[in-house]
Amino acid sequence: MPNYAIRVELRGNPTWEEYEKLHQLMAGGGFLQTIKGVDMNGNAKTFNLPHAVYYGSSTAACGAVRDWTVKVAGSVQADFLVFVVEVLNWATG
Repeated sequence: MPNYAIRVELRGNPTWEEYEKLHQLMAGGGFLQTIKGVDMNGNAKTFNLPHAVYYGSSTAACGAVRDWTVKVAGSVQADFLVFVVEVLNWATG
């Protein structure tokens, strides 16, 4: 099943409540603001992602994940940007 990283930017002056709603809706679709991996010492760790970046898996194609995310973001605010990428590998430091 493909993994995806998604960035959603609510444009203008979004409120804390709007971002909280976005986070809840994204989590409901299986896209979280954390990613599980291994730190540079080889220890299992959960990493926090940058603000409004989500990570998760879906059986849907990238375009379908984008379409779903656009609907989610549009239910929160009318002015937004969405960026979706399929992830094969990742690293953090």
